[in-house]
Amino acid sequence: MLTKLIERQNLDVDQARDGEEAIHRIEEDGYDVILLDLMMPRVDGFGVLRYMQEHRPEQLRCTIIASAVPESEILRRFDIPVYRIHPKPFDMSRLIADIKECAKTG
Repeated sequence: MLTKLIERQNLDVDQARDGEEAIHRIEEDGYDVILLDLMMPRVDGFGVLRYMQEHRPEQLRCTIIASAVPESEILRRFDIPVYRIHPKPFDMSRLIADIKECAKTG
């Protein structure tokens, strides 16, 4: 559903089924923005963030976390700055605005 809403904004979207696939895609392709859920199978979002911190730290500056995990828990477990954290349920207009802004600066 989120993919369709973002595509309606005339933005190109690529998605991964799980964290392991996300890591492979991040390694293969350059992305202007990464919208990351923390609750994924195989490798969770924290694992993806740790991978990015070690191998692709420049990608963190345009990473948006969108998750049901409380922001306080995210900040407690991961002290690397990302562009924004959006808690579920999303304010879609704010999320889309952040994606567009991040894409411009990325």
